[in-house]
Amino acid sequence: MTSGPSERETRPSRISLHMIVGRHLPPEASSWSQDEIIEGLNKITHLRLDRQNIGEIDNLELLGKAVTNVYLQHNRIKRIENLDCLQSLRFLTLSGNKIRTLENLTHLSKLAFLDLSENLIEDFDIEELPQTLVILSFQENPCASKQDYRLKIIRDLPKLRQLDGVELTKEEKRSVGYIVSSDEDEESEEEAEYDDLFAGPAEDATPLTIKGVFKDVSSDILLRSQSRLEEVLREHKMHSNQIEEIRSESTMPDTARSLSSRLSSESEMMYPESRSPSSRSSSDHMGSRLGSQGSPLPPIQTDRRDSQL
Repeated sequence: MTSGPSERETRPSRISLHMIVGRHLPPEASSWSQDEIIEGLNKITHLRLDRQNIGEIDNLELLGKAVTNVYLQHNRIKRIENLDCLQSLRFLTLSGNKIRTLENLTHLSKLAFLDLSENLIEDFDIEELPQTLVILSFQENPCASKQDYRLKIIRDLPKLRQLDGVELTKEEKRSVGYIVSSDEDEESEEEAEYDDLFAGPAEDATPLTIKGVFKDVSSDILLRSQSRLEEVLREHKMHSNQIEEIRSESTMPDTARSLSSRLSSESEMMYPESRSPSSRSSSDHMGSRLGSQGSPLPPIQTDRRDSQL
């Protein structure tokens, strides 16, 4: 039996040169020479391939040694594999996939941030986690509900500072045998140690501190939200132009004019910042009706997992 169109559309994708170039190099890269493309790939530090329907991790050897951050959240990945070529990797997010087994991570000697939330991991061998981890998440995995899960991880990962979005307490560290000092000087030294762990190359303008990790994730979310908003506004402008053409050519001007008016009214409701001052003042009374029930511009949905990071 032949697969229908909908089945073919849901087939997992593979990481390819075309996918990487499309997400990370400028549009004119399509006319670049092979050497220029290789040079561009070697400059990539943050690999963003989230939400690409990817079924497996491969072909990352196309990249250079500069890659420190990899974003593969919300794909269809079943195995952690083929990351050994990314020896500088410090930040890895694989949330929202279909991973069941913890594997192939110990060779990542610089990995400090690992997000495996929203997967299918029921159990794991703690030896499969790099000792360099500072921030780790197994949220919304079956394993996270097991008894002594948290203390088991804290005991075996001495550098860990945050687990499942919750900072480790001194009491937790003491309970598993760590000697925890309250001396401020020692705490400052510990902060410096973690900052060094996250710090980027000397030429980076903003070293990747722990706070920087979350700033980087938040910036990523804001950029995607802005991109989506701009796309919606472009579509609205295109539809408005189409309505104007219909109105000028139609034999029923009243109907076209009515349709255009409705579209303009809905646009003003959704995008109040695009209205002229006069039209904005004439509809100020609408805001009082909305009150606390909502905003004229509905919030753009972002991934809940991203917003926690």
